[in-house]
Amino acid sequence: MEEIKGGNVTAQTEELSVSRVFEATREISLARSTDDLLERLLKKTNELLLPEVAAFLMRDMASRDLKFSLVAGEKSEQLKDRIIRRGEGVCGLAAETSQNIIIADCRRDPRFNPKVDHLPNLEVYTIMAVPLRVQKKVFGLICLFNKKNGKPFTLDEFKLLLILVNLTEVLLERTILQKHLSELEEFDPQTEAYNTRAFVNYFQREVARCERYGIDLSLLRVAIDYYEKIIQTFGQDAGERVVSNLSFILRKTTRKVDLVARIGESEFIIMLPNTARAGAEKLRERIMKILENQNLRATGIPYTVSIDVYSESGEAVSSLSKISEINACLEQVSRKHRKKKYPATGEELEENILSSLFSGSR
Repeated sequence: MEEIKGGNVTAQTEELSVSRVFEATREISLARSTDDLLERLLKKTNELLLPEVAAFLMRDMASRDLKFSLVAGEKSEQLKDRIIRRGEGVCGLAAETSQNIIIADCRRDPRFNPKVDHLPNLEVYTIMAVPLRVQKKVFGLICLFNKKNGKPFTLDEFKLLLILVNLTEVLLERTILQKHLSELEEFDPQTEAYNTRAFVNYFQREVARCERYGIDLSLLRVAIDYYEKIIQTFGQDAGERVVSNLSFILRKTTRKVDLVARIGESEFIIMLPNTARAGAEKLRERIMKILENQNLRATGIPYTVSIDVYSESGEAVSSLSKISEINACLEQVSRKHRKKKYPATGEELEENILSSLFSGSR
């Protein structure tokens, strides 16, 4: 539902050329993260519509209050983290009713509440408020207050803001869903080996099992020798071919219960459940022998690998996590999933959307 009462239709909105609008949409589409996306939206909104203040208001999904999370404009200093209570003023109305609102003259519109809608050091006379929705649920609001030239916002400008916000909604949903899917994915797309996150999950589970039942666990660290030199000599494509070939050999040589994971650009870990050092050493010898006979024929590039063997049993298995490469994997995954005390605006928005989409809440 859109509320456009009070807007003035203009034959041609000043300085809103097709090329500038196209450039704005292109710039927004190039955003690499949610934070980048929101910042680009505010930047382009500022450049095209010239408001005195442009703001993204984050909606608290519990209280439904709105917080000025990102603010742009010369008079924006005192607005950061300002709170608008649920349903209050034009912004609260837009969020609660999921309306797109333009008010050309605040003095003549009964929806405008001076006690709520006037900002510190800024007497608001024209305003646009557009909810940011994902799957029809409002997670925030884009609000523009006043124009630098002192004129009211027009319907053409309102339509342009809707275009930019609608594009942002599509990009936001796509970005968050892709990130969510990538986090669920267990495999490295290039080599079809398990990725670092999956290795850490299975390794921690296996350590707990070994400690409980007193069984063996062995690890093989496999690293391609002089990988940077291979790339410098034969090119990046050749390097990737070598990595894929090594992954294929490791996966075909190991058992179904074993796990082959890529933990670096040219490095793999093989986890061997219920396997003592003697069994791990035999696998190491088998891999080395296969590589001697196959790597040149399969890739056209002679390469060698270094293989380190680690083995522990029972309660001592946890000491495997102290191996530098294993510890680096654990730290990498821990950092990625560690919640920041003060998350960035985009990170907080992502968390709100993900919890709403996948927790079953309505």
